[in-house]
Amino acid sequence: MTNNTDETMVTNPEWREEEIKLTAYYLWKEKGENHGSDVEDWLEAEESLDN
Repeated sequence: MTNNTDETMVTNPEWREEEIKLTAYYLWKEKGENHGSDVEDWLEAEESLDN
């Protein structure tokens, strides 16, 4: 029997977006909460989740 729960969570677009949001937020906090880095933080968060 195969457990597809993990695969479903990984491919669920809503879950992925939420994970990107949270990761980007924590990256922003770690970098000193500088405004204007939202796109950079978002792309970095996406990349970190893809690896």
